[in-house]
Amino acid sequence: MRIKTAADGIKRLVLFFLILFISISIHAQEKGIRSLDLKIAADEEFRSQSDWQLKAKRLVSRCSQRFEQEFGIRFRIEKFVFWSSDNSADSLFELLHNLRKQIAHQDGDVVVGLTSQFRADRKLFYSGIAGYLNSYVLVRELESESTMEQMMTHEICHLFGAADLHESGSIMDVKSPGRTFDGFTQSIIALNKHRDFSPFAFPLSGASLDKAVSLYRERKSKGLDEESVSVLLAVFFLEMEDYTSMMAECRDLVKQSPNSPEAHNLLGIVLRRTGQIDEAIYEYKRALSLQTRFPELHYNLGIALMKKGLMQEAIKEFEEAVRQYPRYVKAYSNLGHVYVEMDQADRAEAACRKALAVYPQSAEALSTLGAALILKGQYKEAEEVSKKALEINPQLYGPHNNLGSVYTNLNRLDEAVREYQTALEIKDDYPEAHYNLGRTYFMKGMLQQAEKEYQEAIRLKPDYDMALTSLAAVYLSTGSMDQAIQKCRAALQVNPRNPVSHYNLAHALYRKGSLSQAEKECRNGMDLGLVNPQTYSLLGIILEERGKRGEAKRQFTKALELNPGFIEAHLNLANVYFKSKNFSKAEEHYQKILEINPQNGQVCHYLALVYFYLKEYDLSLEYVKKAELLGVQVNPDFKKDLLKQIEKKSSETVTSSKTGR
Repeated sequence: MRIKTAADGIKRLVLFFLILFISISIHAQEKGIRSLDLKIAADEEFRSQSDWQLKAKRLVSRCSQRFEQEFGIRFRIEKFVFWSSDNSADSLFELLHNLRKQIAHQDGDVVVGLTSQFRADRKLFYSGIAGYLNSYVLVRELESESTMEQMMTHEICHLFGAADLHESGSIMDVKSPGRTFDGFTQSIIALNKHRDFSPFAFPLSGASLDKAVSLYRERKSKGLDEESVSVLLAVFFLEMEDYTSMMAECRDLVKQSPNSPEAHNLLGIVLRRTGQIDEAIYEYKRALSLQTRFPELHYNLGIALMKKGLMQEAIKEFEEAVRQYPRYVKAYSNLGHVYVEMDQADRAEAACRKALAVYPQSAEALSTLGAALILKGQYKEAEEVSKKALEINPQLYGPHNNLGSVYTNLNRLDEAVREYQTALEIKDDYPEAHYNLGRTYFMKGMLQQAEKEYQEAIRLKPDYDMALTSLAAVYLSTGSMDQAIQKCRAALQVNPRNPVSHYNLAHALYRKGSLSQAEKECRNGMDLGLVNPQTYSLLGIILEERGKRGEAKRQFTKALELNPGFIEAHLNLANVYFKSKNFSKAEEHYQKILEINPQNGQVCHYLALVYFYLKEYDLSLEYVKKAELLGVQVNPDFKKDLLKQIEKKSSETVTSSKTGR
């Protein structure tokens, strides 16, 4: 039996702490590991190999070992899926988009496509392709698994922000990828280790994004003319909304690679973001001449065309974008926006619901859906989806504009004002919110504030025909007829088919005494679909003043057919009958007005006149008294004549009575 000594105890204690240290170290390493689920998509050519799944597992396993050892990133195959690669594709770029079209990103962090489509083509320069923003990798079959694993590693590096470099011996060397991770690549992959792989979010944010820009700027300062570095810098600047820096990068890119679709696409984006729409369209079309199978390009061109007001052309581009990439949420959402602008509510709703079927948390699609539902008069649901959009993204301004429109339509004007003001706090150069706020102020009778908001909307969007038309309505209300006419004509230069502009112009011309022109503009508005009681009533007033009483009566009657409670039409029709000495018909319409508004003193005065001419003098006096009680000053001469007639009638009655005795 061995005798225990103090030394034995010390050894056991050291061994215990050594085991504990190793355990803690392993736990710490495991805790620092990021595991990514891969969806392996093999095309029919790659699947023709009997051991294709084992081959894919070996490739992924070797890549995983390298990434785990170097960066603490581990890959796990979540599932195998099949895809049918497009035999007409003439590049890996086109095949990558074909892969994206068929295989959804859901249920995994990354989709890795394997193809044997080009295995016999020794002239093909690229052996793989990947995109930092879309989390898809495509690798073609190569002569050896070792080379293929090297290329898969290279492409997966792109997903973690790595760029193609001129760096001999580096895995990212663009001419001949080596086996090592250079210092720059190590830094950028480490920074992107915990990047977001959601297709609906940018990979980096905050300090990480700032650090990425710093690393890439430092790399570019070496003057190695690395195109991929400039591309990623431009992408980062776009996310940061640093358009000055992005413009410089894009200009350099186009000079360096004039035949790069991505360079022209990025230049188009920054031109569009800085208001240079025609130049942006040129760049997008240049890019499409180089690469038509590029859904993002069609999407971006669609936005530019939409901003130009070329809605039908924009629709074609958005539809092509979703044809090439059926899960393109932003394209569906913008398609919905175009249909909202065109007042095609059902189509707008359908497009937004397609976006939400792919990604229910799309705040932009929810916001546009809210606008579509407002067009359909479904205010409760519009309010619900707009509030849901704000729960997802409180910084969106569109949902606040939607809520303002909901509350305006429900006559909750103070709430509407608050929502429009909130939208403008988020985005002060939002012409639609300025216009809507102006409308609400107009409804509240706050004409000065309404004028200010309309003018700001026009400053931001000079061709905003509805804002010009509404500003004309303010001038109509304040008696500034020349300014009203000027704004209406400006609106009609932008949109000759704006019926409200024709109506307001008709109103202003009538007030200026230009009856013939006023009639023409009023009929133009009606021809364009503005068929409502107000339009018929205005046309009736114009016709009556032009001496066309019969036609005027028909217009007032049409107004009342649409709205039997329209006081203005009853009053105008009664006045025409009065002037025609058809006092019984005049009485009928004046009495209709009093049924609607018993406190209308002026109509009581008119009825007093009607009953005077009908020789119902006592009734006439009764309405004189009602008119005076309601604050109307009755003509003293008329009262004197009325009282004389009553006295005369009373005297005749007395005389008749005496004669009868």
